[in-house]
Amino acid sequence: MAHPNLLLCTAISVCLAATALAPPPGTTQQAPTTTTVRAGYYFAADASLQPLAHLDASLYTHLCYSSLAVHPTRRTLQLPADPAQARLLATFSRSLKAKNPALRTLLSVATAGTDAATAGAAAPDPAFAAMAADPASRAAFVDTAVQAARENGFDGIDVAWRFPASAIEMADFGFLVSDFRAAAPPGFLLTTTVYFSNHVFGAGADYPSEALAGSLDWVSVMAFGLHPAGAGPGSASFTAFDAPLYDAASHFSASYGVVSWLDAGVPAGKVVMGLPLYGRSWFLRNKANSGVGAPVVAAGPKQRGTNTTGAMSYAEVQALAATGAGRAPVMTSYDNASVSSYLAVGDVWVAFDGAAVVAEKLGFAARRGLLGYFLWPVNYDDANLTVSRRASEVWEQSRVSSDLRNATGVRQGKAPLELPPALRSTAPASAPVPVPMSASFSWNKLDAHLHFAVLILLLHQQQ
Repeated sequence: MAHPNLLLCTAISVCLAATALAPPPGTTQQAPTTTTVRAGYYFAADASLQPLAHLDASLYTHLCYSSLAVHPTRRTLQLPADPAQARLLATFSRSLKAKNPALRTLLSVATAGTDAATAGAAAPDPAFAAMAADPASRAAFVDTAVQAARENGFDGIDVAWRFPASAIEMADFGFLVSDFRAAAPPGFLLTTTVYFSNHVFGAGADYPSEALAGSLDWVSVMAFGLHPAGAGPGSASFTAFDAPLYDAASHFSASYGVVSWLDAGVPAGKVVMGLPLYGRSWFLRNKANSGVGAPVVAAGPKQRGTNTTGAMSYAEVQALAATGAGRAPVMTSYDNASVSSYLAVGDVWVAFDGAAVVAEKLGFAARRGLLGYFLWPVNYDDANLTVSRRASEVWEQSRVSSDLRNATGVRQGKAPLELPPALRSTAPASAPVPVPMSASFSWNKLDAHLHFAVLILLLHQQQ
């Protein structure tokens, strides 16, 4: 008869293994159907900047219509009232799939006020929060959204709540996602667009990461919008990179954000990293002082296309560089330590992701084993779709390179972890110091493995 301690160890080991492998309560384990993501968000409100007919659908695996909001008083899905917007919603999937039948489309339901000027910042929407908090309103909203998506030919829904601002709202968000998964038919994609970090700074709240990982096909991380333009409260009063890959002086970097999601329990194969197709702009206090950390007096000039201050599309950044050359000195700079670039033309300073930055970021994403990337938004690209093309090429090359390194047993490099948060970083940091991090580390799995090791040891002792 087996020793009592051996039986006890066996029972504990089996329980721990089952716990480590079981999905979070209230969720359904989804079969992995998506192997890579080259996605883009399309701003319906800015369709004139890049009509659907101009998009090369072969550059993307997924395109997301952004977005439909919650009605401010009725807590229901608000469909477009403008006839042109209504036609765009109805024809979005059909017109794109005619050019790329393999393309999958998603309908984004989001908090109101989604645009480049507020990228990465919270967009408080009382109606969205109230809908998510009330079970009856939430159920009705979910059913209506799924129905609207299916009727208009979409393959899934993206939930973009920017951002839950308390532990209670985070719990409501988890319920909302779970309700969407329960209502979604088989094969229906369900994703979410989230804050750059698993922890929402300023709100003191953490996302329900395990619940999200169990319910969603992937999580789209907004790894940008880290330094709002302007000189008022909550805005930087100095030039700063809007989406640095690294920042040794603070947590506000794309690498920190991505790693925080991985360490919170979301598998790398369910994380999609965002790349901005806009530039963050300021007016310099002194155009002779145009480096990173230079004092500014206000957000940058309002653009005719994007119609906002402090932000401009990638196409507008390129136009500024081309037209500004005849009026003022043009200076472009690439910062290797942070993997960022900027443009200075006279007293206008713009941080943006150029081709070199995109290539480096996608290399990082591939090394971390991420599912893919998304561009935000694709209709801010230039007429040649320069960034979209470059990103697609680099991603495929990076994936092949990473697969070859993994096949030959070469250990993947670890992403750096930044130092504790600082209020401001006035200059590019030196190269960050890498620290051991695991993209998919699980304490539950470690416990199970340790107990199985004890089991083996006891069996050996019984012999």
